[in-house]
Order: sequence, then structure tokens, then C-alpha cells
Amino acid sequence: IVMAVQTAATTPGVILAMLEMDKQEMPFDLSSMMEIFNEKYAIGCYIAYCMICLAVFIPWYYKQFVKKNPDVAYKKALGIKPVILAVSVLVSFYFVISGVLVIADKVIPSVMENYYELMRVSSLGTNMLITVIYGYLLAPVTEELCFRGLMFGMLERSNIHYMLILFIQGLMFGIMHMNLVQGVYAFLLGVVLGYLRYKYKTVILTIGAHIIFNFFGMSVELFMENRGITATQKLILAAIGMVLAVVLIAVVAKDKSSYLKGSERTPANA
Repeated sequence: IVMAVQTAATTPGVILAMLEMDKQEMPFDLSSMMEIFNEKYAIGCYIAYCMICLAVFIPWYYKQFVKKNPDVAYKKALGIKPVILAVSVLVSFYFVISGVLVIADKVIPSVMENYYELMRVSSLGTNMLITVIYGYLLAPVTEELCFRGLMFGMLERSNIHYMLILFIQGLMFGIMHMNLVQGVYAFLLGVVLGYLRYKYKTVILTIGAHIIFNFFGMSVELFMENRGITATQKLILAAIGMVLAVVLIAVVAKDKSSYLKGSERTPANA
């Protein structure tokens, strides 16, 4: 559904970009077309995609997994300990991914060149306020409602093992990004977020964690570039992040508290 809505929302912008190329009598080139699309039309298309998804997903999710299953102990699940752990896991994971990309630059340079070029032509224009609203708020909320909300909840209701649920929703989250490099780390991110959803029973926590991850990916990455952080320093940060991520996930895994009201119950929580 997400990919269908995304395609429908971006198609008018792509058509307008192609018409503009034709008007300027430019020879058709995919890279040039994407640059025009991203400079003038992308952010509007992506915001439209998010608004359509949210208009569908919020009432659907509320009706199926909140109203019918008001079992989550929200005060406990959104308490200081779960929030600190979730944020810390995602910050650590960000630095791990940053280091892995440094290694990939050396191991598969041609693949990474294509990835960086794709990221360059996929930039969302120069309006920073709108880009921030989309990247920090609309996109994380939309993706979490879809993958850790609706998809996770429906898979959970089918009574399959939670490890398989983590794999399926993470895989679909990776595929949605539609490029190899971003797809791989989006899959891993989806698994981590899915595990937090499994342990703490609420998509609200994963929305917050996803926003933090996007903040680091957009702002902290730019800060490190401006500060001249070297590849070696990124690898050191990645090693520290890996140790912290393993320790923190172990702490989450050992948390035996029930985040449901009353006794532990079957699936489908908020």
C-alpha cells in the first residue's frame, strides 16, 4: 500500500519534470530529470504521500490496534527507562551504520559511488524547513505506523514467531527504500525498531526513536562533515557504538517487565 501511494503521489511530479525538460528542449537524461524533480516537485509529492498515508493509517491503526486492544501500560512503556534505552540504542546504531558505510567505501567503491550519486540527485530541494518537517516528522511517523504499527500488529495476530515478524517487517522496510545500500541498513534499522516495538508494545516509542535516527542521519552527519571528522574517527565511533548497541540491546532483552495492563496477554497491542 505504501509503495502504491508513494508511486501515485510522485508520478505527477515526474511528469511535470519531464514536461519541463521538453519545454527547455533538453535531451532526456534520467539524472537531469531527477534533479529537476527533486529541486521543484519532490518535497511536495513526498508530503502529499505522507498525508495520504497518515489519513488512512491513523484511523486504521487506532481502530484495529488501540481501540480494540487498550491493554498497553503507556505510562510504563513510555517511562524514563524505555525512552532512554530506545534513544540510546538508535544513537549507537547510527554510529555503527556510519562506520559500515566507511568500510563499504573501501570494499565496494563502485556501489557506493552509485549510492552517493543517488542520494545527491534525491535531495529534497533547498527549503530546509519543509525538508526538516518531512524528514524529522512526517516520514518517521508514516513509516512507523505502517511497518511497526499495522504490519507488525497483523503479523503478531497471525501467531507466528516474533523473530520471523522482525525479519518480515524489516525486509519490507528495506525493500521500500528501493536501493541496495540504503535498503540493507534500512532492513537492519527495521529489525532494531521492530524489537523495541516487540518489547515495549507501543509504536509511539519507535516513532520517537526513528525521529532521533533521522536527526542524526541528516544533521549530525552534516556536522561531522563540517568538522572534518575523518574515516578513522568514524570507525572508532562505530566500534564504540557497536559495543554500546550490544550492551543496550542486552539490557532491553533482559527486561522481564510486562508493558501490558494486568497480566501478560496475547498479541496486538498499540
